[in-house]
Amino acid sequence: MLITRRGLTAAALLAGVGSPALAQDDTTTRGLPRTHAGTTLNVLWGPEPVFQAMATYSAAFTDATGIRMDFTQVSYADRYRKMMLDVSSRTNSFDVYLNAYQWKEELAPYVVDHARIPEDVPGAPPLELDDFPPRALEVYSRAGDKTMALPLNGSATFLVWNKKAYREAGLDPDRAPRSWEEVVSNGEKLRADRRYGFNMPAGKSIQTACVWITLFHAFGGAYRDAGGQPAFNSEPGLRATRFMAERLQKISPPGNLTWDSPEMLNAVLTGQAAQGFLWAGAFSTLLDPSRSVVSKDLGWAPTPEAVMLGGWAMSVNANSRGREPAKLWAAWLTSREVSRRLALIAAQPCRISAFRDPEVVAKYPQLPAVLEGMSGKVAAYMPIRDSEQINTFIYDEVNAACAGTRTPEQAVAAMQDKVVTFMRRRGYLRG
Repeated sequence: MLITRRGLTAAALLAGVGSPALAQDDTTTRGLPRTHAGTTLNVLWGPEPVFQAMATYSAAFTDATGIRMDFTQVSYADRYRKMMLDVSSRTNSFDVYLNAYQWKEELAPYVVDHARIPEDVPGAPPLELDDFPPRALEVYSRAGDKTMALPLNGSATFLVWNKKAYREAGLDPDRAPRSWEEVVSNGEKLRADRRYGFNMPAGKSIQTACVWITLFHAFGGAYRDAGGQPAFNSEPGLRATRFMAERLQKISPPGNLTWDSPEMLNAVLTGQAAQGFLWAGAFSTLLDPSRSVVSKDLGWAPTPEAVMLGGWAMSVNANSRGREPAKLWAAWLTSREVSRRLALIAAQPCRISAFRDPEVVAKYPQLPAVLEGMSGKVAAYMPIRDSEQINTFIYDEVNAACAGTRTPEQAVAAMQDKVVTFMRRRGYLRG
């Protein structure tokens, strides 16, 4: 197995996150066929620790099947471009792609229908698609009637709070805010000296867009109206923008006009912000007593009214010369037992059974709340290939509203104009 990446090897990273050693008689590989022994799969992958863990764990698959993997690990910023160039140019250098759900509509024509894997590949593990949260499976995997990907890992947004600060403010430390209005109400009571009530990012950054998207959906928003036109200047769009600029901004620390993920996390783990919007991946730091003042006094719940989905899926290239062994690996890597074992390593499962497994929950007690969030009302990026550009329009205008250089009304009007102009130019809209 080859792993193309600068810096630490996957094995070193895996050891660093507390992985058990791979057993030579790994039961997850029993029954896998050796029909394709000698094949090498080229995989477009990610450098993040969770994907490093998956790459390393796949050594057991190689031992059992004789199928080797060459992982080319590419940063998020370059992964989409490299993937789409590979399929659209018909170069087909890669057999398997790691993809984000906002790319699925454009990628779907070039990949297999993964629902057919058990029929197509003798010896492939069962897919058990009913073991995924239905809404998450739809977002990560479905493109029309096609299952264009298999979910690899799931993530959702959380509201976290400092229980000690809650007690000091006379709030119930064991009761999660049920609405965004309650988040603000609590935040106003939590303000004291240098402590603030929320960790809102207002920079020109993706997390600013994520907060807006979560609020937009929580308040009943949809990206398009009944006629298919963009609806960013709708009542929910204006309400989300006002809520950030006029409510959350007032209870958040100064300097947040440049914030993104690191500053959001730091504000909570240092006690600067007594409530926060964070992703599930933050818990490894939040619950570490050597790094977090709230590690022993942290409350958490899915973000109220709606959660935003993160997470990744994997897709097999329909034009791959190694299509059948690639399908076999995809079915194995996303199978029930492998997902459970990877959850013990990386804490980011997507299967219901892994979220509920007693051993997994004992190690990562936040996971049932991830499942709760993924099973409720979910928000997602706009489902077009250029969603990242839409996110830029969102955070540019929210930043302006929070900075006071535009009113919320002006910000959503500008957001709408930018989205409409861009979508017309790219052919999403006619006229």
